[in-house]
Amino acid sequence: MQRRGGVRRGGSVVLALVLVAGCGDDGGSGPSADGAADGAADGADGGATMGSDGPADSADAADGTGSAPPPGPAAEGWESAYVDGGVGLGCDRSLAEILDAGAPALTFGDTTIAVGFEQVGNNQNPIVVRFDGDAPVWCQRHETEGPDGRALGLTWDGGDVAYVVYTIVGGGSSLEGRGGWIGSYAPGAISGGGPKVSYLGRVEASDGSLSAGTFIIAVKSDNKVNSHTPAGPPTVQPNGDVRFTGGSAHKPIDQGLQAMDCTDYPFDSTYVLSPDLSTMICAECTNCASQQPCE
Repeated sequence: MQRRGGVRRGGSVVLALVLVAGCGDDGGSGPSADGAADGAADGADGGATMGSDGPADSADAADGTGSAPPPGPAAEGWESAYVDGGVGLGCDRSLAEILDAGAPALTFGDTTIAVGFEQVGNNQNPIVVRFDGDAPVWCQRHETEGPDGRALGLTWDGGDVAYVVYTIVGGGSSLEGRGGWIGSYAPGAISGGGPKVSYLGRVEASDGSLSAGTFIIAVKSDNKVNSHTPAGPPTVQPNGDVRFTGGSAHKPIDQGLQAMDCTDYPFDSTYVLSPDLSTMICAECTNCASQQPCE
């Protein structure tokens, strides 16, 4: 059976949020972006620790409950597959086992690329795997350090490059320093911590290498990293730019690596990035003013 843009669950093929993004918040609440209610939202996320993202993380179940802007037009031929929270995999799994597990997967011609995460003791590592027919070609773990990482979905047109969306809990991983717009978990004067944030990667289909990637984060009132969770897979626009949506419990990051000027919760954000993920073209968020708003 030809599988394109779908995920196999229980022997049937189901479209997995193809080019449609809901939006997520990570459990923060409160009527105001500043003040006492703000502290409650910060506290809910600021207490996250490395290794806290277990196989059935309740925070993952809460992701994707907001209402992001529509994803906009996609370039012809690009398809997406996404599972909120990701699917546990292993490099020793067969293609049939990966599809039966419901992992996000896309097939063009004879080639399938799937994503998920591997549980190693108390740690999780994002996995991207390619099969030609039923034969494994490569399996890449894009980070194996202490912070928990998951690959949740991908967007691909069958060509040389696929875009993969991840979450990562903490800094100091191999996802850093990839030449993207935000190159580290805690950039500039922002300090770290352990909240789960989004990461968008550019993966080479030939060997599975991560050729570029950017963090997408939010910032708490004390200038520490706060959570940002994906709302779905990215969208490749007709001009090649990459559109990504998500949600945060506090103010999302702006063009100058500072918090946006926001007035109220929720914070459902949209970012448009250059094809190599090095430049933020524009950004917008509900209840916030951006330095470089999208038209």
